[in-house]
Amino acid sequence: MGMDRNSVIALILIAVIIILMPYYEKLVMPQKPFSSNEMVVDSTVTDTIAAIQKEQALESKEKEVKENDQEKIVQTEPEAIPKNVSYAQVEQASEEKVFTIENGNFEVQISNKGGGSLKAFYLKKFLKYDSTYVNFIDSSLNNNTFFAFLDHNGNIVDTKNFLFQTEGALSHKKLKKGEEYRINFFITYQGNKILKTLIFYGGQYHFDVQIAFDHPEAFMLNNEYQIGWENGLPLTEPNQRDDNGYYQAYVYMAEELENYKIKEAGEQKPLNLTGSSDWLAVRTKYFLVSIINENREANVINGVFIGGEGQKLGELVHGKYDLAFNARYNAKSGNVYRYYLGPLDYNILKEYHRDLDILVLNNGWYERTFRFFSLLILPILEFLHKFIPNYGLVIIVFSILIKLLLYPLTKKSYQSMREMQRIQPLMTELRAKYKDDPQRLNKEMMKLYKEHGVNPMGGCLPMLLQMPLLFALFIVFRSTIQLRGAPFIPGWINDLSRSEGLWHLPISLPFYGNEFNILPILMAITMIFQSKMTTQDPKQKAMIYIMPIFMLLIFNTLPSGLNLYYTMFNLLTIIQQIFINRGSKETEVAVATAGKSKGKKSKK
Repeated sequence: MGMDRNSVIALILIAVIIILMPYYEKLVMPQKPFSSNEMVVDSTVTDTIAAIQKEQALESKEKEVKENDQEKIVQTEPEAIPKNVSYAQVEQASEEKVFTIENGNFEVQISNKGGGSLKAFYLKKFLKYDSTYVNFIDSSLNNNTFFAFLDHNGNIVDTKNFLFQTEGALSHKKLKKGEEYRINFFITYQGNKILKTLIFYGGQYHFDVQIAFDHPEAFMLNNEYQIGWENGLPLTEPNQRDDNGYYQAYVYMAEELENYKIKEAGEQKPLNLTGSSDWLAVRTKYFLVSIINENREANVINGVFIGGEGQKLGELVHGKYDLAFNARYNAKSGNVYRYYLGPLDYNILKEYHRDLDILVLNNGWYERTFRFFSLLILPILEFLHKFIPNYGLVIIVFSILIKLLLYPLTKKSYQSMREMQRIQPLMTELRAKYKDDPQRLNKEMMKLYKEHGVNPMGGCLPMLLQMPLLFALFIVFRSTIQLRGAPFIPGWINDLSRSEGLWHLPISLPFYGNEFNILPILMAITMIFQSKMTTQDPKQKAMIYIMPIFMLLIFNTLPSGLNLYYTMFNLLTIIQQIFINRGSKETEVAVATAGKSKGKKSKK
């Protein structure tokens, strides 16, 4: 089997993987986070509630209204009453306040409405294609944290409409690495205090929410409440179809991961699971929101809920996912929940020691199949990046290292190809001689292989052994956040996770799209040269051009980092072929010269 056929096999298999990717669904160390063992029940929760009760017992409600214009007793208006609640008497603040927290990794704007709802959540180290910070909160989705409980009538009291009072909160706070900062939010519901404490940490991608109730049995049914996240995440990438292909929700229970994805507009399929859960999550291609249960030993969680509804987003269906822990209040436990809002970075998630890292390189069967190899490649790229600050140069160096590593297999493939070409005339004679006797033909062919020391699979096997590596490289370059926003040559390749996007055509062509990119063309040209160097059978001449054109169409809008790697790989293969062919010719000349010399001596 010739080398060109091996290349065709490899490229066809890669193309199949590509076609099955979500993009073609229509056709084709920061500091170690605080562990749960370090989290203890905050004694200030009880003290705060007691202090508030003592202070407010000294004055009547009428005097309080007159002297403090920041607080008042209100009978909630019908439009402000949470869903399914017919009546609620709430002592709350008179106006909304917004606080800003910066910790080096994110900047969050927090409102006292809902007891710490998020007005905005910016990741300071990640930009969108319009050069603005990635923001997890989208007003069109109305996505946010969620906290509700059941009253004695079984009604759901959603606290997002209540204006919580605050204690000791600044309007703007910048945290240093390792610094901790708390904000207490509280309301009085039917004469009983509800306290939410938000805890922020410098240099982290998470914050904690701690829940406390004063006499919950007086107004809560079975002491049960829900906490979580509602309405999913916005898409952040310019290629929304690709970003949406990764978009889904998860629940992790008993070391089992279950995913949840809405595919049709208007589709609703609520999922209720009983039992404790480690975490809930919703992700896009590069970013993640996860609510982590920090109460594992207290058995606070007795079930989880995942739901949502599919909505149209242009030509896409984007799910508004709702995630919630069903919990039972336990005054002796922390009732603490950790919210992670950050990148899908394997190293960062690994530091939480909660198996969140299994979400990386785990989108679809193809990523799971080759995940082992992908996780071997990723740290090598990161290691090289420590010494080479440009990921484009890292890809070039990495392609050279891979070529050197695979050289023995490639050389063996070329040798097998030449051996097959050498006995090709004899094979043709056997086919003609035994064309009517297939069994005899197979027997004679095997005999011929044995006599000449030829392995018929020698050309294919080396390439097949390389396939897991090639697939894993495809996945790593396409899916990992390390290449997101990483430039190679400014003005040409500004983001290795995206196509070059240099020029846009007035129309969108089938498969090719409406982008004109240089790297896919260079990749196709190198494929043509590579095939011409090995193709000798006239019947295979058409394949010299068919496969490169096909791959050009498929790869045109794929990430430039991927195209850069395969272009370099093909270029290095051409150089390698030149040296191997030169060595083979020198060997053949030496053998022929030795044969002539031997013949002359025998005549004497």
